Amino acid sequence: MDQRRCLLVLRHAQTEEIRPGSRDTERRLTEEGERHAREAGEYLRRLGITVDTVLCSSAVRARQTLDLLSLDQPDAGRVEIADRFYNAGTDTLIEAIRELPGDCEVALLIGHAPGAPGLVHELIDPDGSTPEAVAAIESRFPAAGLARLEFDGDWSQLESCSLLSVWMPGTDVA
Repeated sequence: MDQRRCLLVLRHAQTEEIRPGSRDTERRLTEEGERHAREAGEYLRRLGITVDTVLCSSAVRARQTLDLLSLDQPDAGRVEIADRFYNAGTDTLIEAIRELPGDCEVALLIGHAPGAPGLVHELIDPDGSTPEAVAAIESRFPAAGLARLEFDGDWSQLESCSLLSVWMPGTDVA
């Protein structure tokens, strides 16, 4: 029997402009970005979602987004903060997701554009998805945008998912 899996894809929240002499990976969230990250966490709690495993970019803004979600965090061994997720393409992200352990039911990926939005677009099964959610991301996937995808099977066999909902700052799409 196939197990239902949930993949949450979150683009990091809004950040400051790059400062002269600093690296892009050091950019921090703005006040508005901090608020949006907290709101995304509130949205997940309203849905009753508990995250088993986190895959997070090593960039400061992605780590801040993770912290501000204020989720009940999985064990430290179930949180991977890695350079490989910083500006990763969809192939790298899909590969990492396919490596998730079999006992993981809900995974959260915190990444960057264009990789994170591209991943969602690549995985969507239009026939099994909520039309409003698909329409919401057709033209944009803003900072702090959060997509909830589900599929039946093992992570290693991930090919396509149903896009069930999208949260964007200031809006819920069921």
